[in-house]
Amino acid sequence: MKFWHQLKQVPAHLNLLEDLRAQLAKDLGIELMEVPNQNLLEWLNEWLEANLNKIDLAQLLYRIDLEILSAERPQEIAAKILEREAQKVIFRAQYSGKI
Repeated sequence: MKFWHQLKQVPAHLNLLEDLRAQLAKDLGIELMEVPNQNLLEWLNEWLEANLNKIDLAQLLYRIDLEILSAERPQEIAAKILEREAQKVIFRAQYSGKI
């Protein structure tokens, strides 16, 4: 989880965690206030387990731009989603000159 760990090392004043929360909310189709400030991996895992039967996983993964094997467990999917979303936030910050 290279990008997720890299994002956690960025100084707090750059608000990249807030950008990550916003990206997750957008791609999951939920309100920003539903995404916690801490323990994102655990929260995302629980969210996936609670919503897997309610969402179109293929559509969600397409929106996130992520390919996942159908045999993967929700915990593995959550980790990959978080890593991909962190990658998007870091790349956006790098290209804008924020970091």
